[in-house]
Parts: sequence; structure tokens; C-alpha cells
Amino acid sequence: MANRFHKARFKTIVRNYGLQLHNVKSYASLYKPNAAFRVSTDEGDFLIKPFYRRKIGNKLTTKQQIVRLSSYIQKLKEHGYPHLPNWLVTKSGGYWVTQSGRPYYMMEWVEGGQLQSEQDYENLGSALATLHNICKGSLPPMSRCTRNQTKLFKMQDILFRRRLPTIRKRKGAGKWFNEHGGHCIKLANEAWGAIDAPEPKHIMEEEINHPALIHGDVTSPNVIIHSNGLFLIDWDQLRIDSTYYEIVKTLLNTTNYNQVQIDALLRGYEQLKPLIPAERVLVSSLFRLPVEAWIAARGIASGRGSRVFRLLERTWDARLSAIQWMDEWARRQLSDIAFVPH
Repeated sequence: MANRFHKARFKTIVRNYGLQLHNVKSYASLYKPNAAFRVSTDEGDFLIKPFYRRKIGNKLTTKQQIVRLSSYIQKLKEHGYPHLPNWLVTKSGGYWVTQSGRPYYMMEWVEGGQLQSEQDYENLGSALATLHNICKGSLPPMSRCTRNQTKLFKMQDILFRRRLPTIRKRKGAGKWFNEHGGHCIKLANEAWGAIDAPEPKHIMEEEINHPALIHGDVTSPNVIIHSNGLFLIDWDQLRIDSTYYEIVKTLLNTTNYNQVQIDALLRGYEQLKPLIPAERVLVSSLFRLPVEAWIAARGIASGRGSRVFRLLERTWDARLSAIQWMDEWARRQLSDIAFVPH
């Protein structure tokens, strides 16, 4: 239950939308105790979310970011994107309300279940492909986002290799990195070999001519299975960026390396947005990168990272099996691509 301070604040916020507040309940995320709020009003229940500035790779102010986010939400609404809960507009036509210097936005509250069935994952793939396609032709030019992302990953890989000798001497985690550290380097080398091949490289160079919106944070808690269909929530990171890496992140964040679920999600995606062979190589290679090991090593080197390491340790075998499955998926349409990992 939100305290009196929260209730007074939200009373003012909902009034901007022409509603009367009855009650407020706060919800925590992994990182914030009051990440979102469910408000009961005279017109039903809604979600209110404080908007926080995205710091990584972004120099815009909080206001500039919420303005840009709102413009993208407006585009999705105009194009009729079916997986976006209704984003409310204030009485004055705005997409957010500022309270104590913080922007807040309001959406319909969507009640439902989580991803379970194969059909759910296929629908998620379709929702992602629809998002990546829907505003085609109405977006400003983008940078070469996937190429930029791979540059960041190459830096992380370099740092991992530098840290590895020291981490191998640590108690506990050191044993795992002694056993699997070399394999992490091998996986990365194979991925770089594929990503730097001419065909995927051409795809990344041409990306500037095909700007697309991505959700930016498709995780299991952000996917709601409702009687009216599948909805994506928490749109704070909506932006123009790499669709290829969004596919990979979605697979990593939602499937638990389950190959049936991976297959269903990719099948649903390609029914609406088929991937040519070089694009499949790019996706499977980004999936191959041992990003979780890099993150765990960085955390261990700084005296943290135990949670990430435990997850890495627990899922490593399933991760390797999923990588092998992704290799086979990439090969299905490959007859003229020189490099496919074995």
C-alpha cells in the first residue's frame, strides 16, 4: 500500500487525466522499491509509472527522453500497434504529467498470465516482428546500431580476457572460470569470425537505411497474456535501435534456453518478418557471445556479481545446447555463407 505522500501525489496526477483517485498500490522491480503503481479510480484501474532517465548510451535529459518516448508511442498508436496497452492522454493532450521534477505516465492496467505455452512464444515473436515493421518509412535515419553494439561487446570481451587470469585464482567462482573460461573465449572467437564475415557485415552497414523501433526490455514479467491477446508493458526503453540484438535479448530473457520456446518465438517472428541467411548468422552469432560470463566476471572482479554468477553456473549447459540449436537454425537456409560454427 502506498503511503499518504504517494496517495496525495497520485491524486494530483490522475486529476490531470480527468479521473478521481480511490486507492494506490505500489509494485517493486528488481532494482526499485516503487517501480510502478496500480491506481484505482472512478473509471477503473490503471498503471502509473515514474519515468527515469536512461543513462547508458544516451546524452539526452530526462525531459528530452520522455518527449522522444512519447513521440514513438504516438506513432505506435497511430499505426494501431495491437500489443501496446492504451496509453492515456491528459485533458490538455499530453502524454505525461510532471510531479516534483519527475515525469509520470498513465496506461490501462492489463491483468493476465505469463508466458507458458508454445503458442504464447509464437505470439511473442509475432508481436516483436510487428513492432520492428510497423513504423517503416516514418522514422528518422538511425545509426549503425548493431555494429555499435558489437563494438561494445568486443570491448567487454577484451576486458574479460584481461580479468580471467585473476578471476581464476578466486575461491569459489575461480573453479568455474578455470574450467569454462577457455570455452568462453572460443565462443567469442567463433562469433567474431561470423559477425566480421562479408555478408553479416553488409547487413550491419545497411541497417542505417532501415530504422526500426524496438521495445528495449522484453523480459518475462513485461509480457502479459490477456484474454484479448498478448501485451507488452514497461515501454520506457522504446527507441530506434538494433532489431537483431532485440531478438537475441528477448530469447535470453524469456525462454530459459528452452529450445521449443526458442523455436516458437523465432517461428512467430519469421512468419511476419523473414530473415535472410546473413541475418540468421548475425542473430545466432550475437546469441553465441558469452555475455553473461563477461557480466559475472566484471561483478566478481569488483567484489559483486554473485547472483549473476549463480545464474550463469546453473544455466551454462542449457546455454550451450541452445547455442548448438541456434547454429542449426542458422544453417537451415545457408548454402552460400562461408562460416557456420561447428
